[in-house]
Amino acid sequence: MGRPRTIAGDKPGPRTSRRSDRIRKRELDSINPVIKIGLMEEYDRIDFTLNGTFDVVDLEGEHIETNIESHHQWHVVPDLTTEAKAVFSILITAFARRDAADQLRKRLSAENHQARVAEVGEEILIERKSVSNNIKYRVLVGRWPTEREARTHLDTFKEEFTPRVVRQIVKPTKGTLELFNDEFSSNRLIERGVRFIPLNHESNVKLHAVREGTGFHWEREVDRTYQGIIEIRLDHRALLLAFTELPLEQYLMGVVPSEMPASYPMEALKAQSVAARSEVLAKIGIKHLNDPFDLCGTVHCQVYSGITNIHERANEAIEATRGQVILLNNKVAEAVFSSCCGGHTENKVNVWNPPDSPHLQGYWDIEEDSETAIEEIDLTREQDTDRWVSSKPEVWCNAAAHENIPVILKKAERYFRWTVKYPHRELEGIIRRKSGEDIGTLVNIIPLKRGISGRLMEIEIQGTKRNLRIQRELNIRHVLSKSYLYSACFTVDVDYGESGNPINFIFRGAGWGHGVGMCQVGAGIQAAKDRPYKKILNSYYPGTDLKKIYGE
Repeated sequence: MGRPRTIAGDKPGPRTSRRSDRIRKRELDSINPVIKIGLMEEYDRIDFTLNGTFDVVDLEGEHIETNIESHHQWHVVPDLTTEAKAVFSILITAFARRDAADQLRKRLSAENHQARVAEVGEEILIERKSVSNNIKYRVLVGRWPTEREARTHLDTFKEEFTPRVVRQIVKPTKGTLELFNDEFSSNRLIERGVRFIPLNHESNVKLHAVREGTGFHWEREVDRTYQGIIEIRLDHRALLLAFTELPLEQYLMGVVPSEMPASYPMEALKAQSVAARSEVLAKIGIKHLNDPFDLCGTVHCQVYSGITNIHERANEAIEATRGQVILLNNKVAEAVFSSCCGGHTENKVNVWNPPDSPHLQGYWDIEEDSETAIEEIDLTREQDTDRWVSSKPEVWCNAAAHENIPVILKKAERYFRWTVKYPHRELEGIIRRKSGEDIGTLVNIIPLKRGISGRLMEIEIQGTKRNLRIQRELNIRHVLSKSYLYSACFTVDVDYGESGNPINFIFRGAGWGHGVGMCQVGAGIQAAKDRPYKKILNSYYPGTDLKKIYGE
């Protein structure tokens, strides 16, 4: 870490960091657990249509309207608001055990970085039995009033860790909402937020102009229809957010066909259903810590499209696996997934902050008893990655290597191996916009560190004014593309002109997504080859057990 130093913005903390007197616990219904899913954030206006019969209540449960039945379009806007007050800290890393976190805290404090430990997560109970314990211990440094100030200190810790800035709300937003319909026949001012409670199973709410795929190549605004209780309230910037409160199995009906095409083989859809269900129960309490919902409906958590894309084949898979999750040491295990691993999955710890997970390590995407020469390749080495992305090995997610598979899987071949070419000046401009830094003239892009799947974890972008070091696979994909590169498993080739200056940068890559956990294309092809969903899950989450924990 270098010589001891004090970071501006640090404030003295307690000499010791004590364990919480009580771990946060949540009891879920044993028939159909209810969860909260974020749908919209940072909107200056939310427009929606009520279909069916609803009660409208405030956040205290007091009725505003009773038994309304309206096909008017309704609108909510903020009125007389004050933004939340927040502080920003640097998240150094996280541990599964408190003593390990305390050890690092003491070391950082000895180096004049006033560190602290924060406990996040919840223990999930069903019928008073613990099914998930996602309690983690974060090591944090500093408290700054703005994110910008916090970011200026990230470089202090980048040599040893992969730090990032996190926010903590210390004073909530205040203000009122104005609720009205398009004929202004109803006009109300409501403190903080409003809830629309359906009075029958057929009632639903259509939210208009929902942002989808923000930052990705499929970014757009769409109308989405949702069931469950819909709540609209002020967010931390005194703008608007919306979320839904609904049963987990109903939520999955909007997730599974959004995350995996409903035309995939049935056993793959079953594997996706179990993975999606497990992800919810494993992540409650450790994502969106400052928000009033458990998970969001975007790729940050899982894509949830409400009832807009519900499909009977996906519903069949969900019902066939009702209440089933994967377990590790008798607790619900994380079950992350990505579209196409490119032939090798990645270690979780290389993509996200620790703690690591033994069932989320990188493996070749091949049959368990397969004997193949690709195991001699070390994808952390540049020369091997170069050969890898230029080859098309017989792995599960290589659609071209398999016969008699559905057309939808054949189309996934374009993600297995891909090439992107940028003119020098265009890429230079993209880097400037995405990083916010003027590097001058782009000279070269140097791979510095790769994960076990060949995905880049750190690069150096060399410019005539300054060099940039970019860490984390998603940041690398972001800064080198108009949206995001398909994956961080790529090599960099440069076309040089007669003067020796770069003309074009060519990225040759493998796969789509972070590569951790289940490869969805690989799962689809395994299912097309008559492998049952339990075997598919075991191939991508080795060491886990499958069990039904609710819904009897």
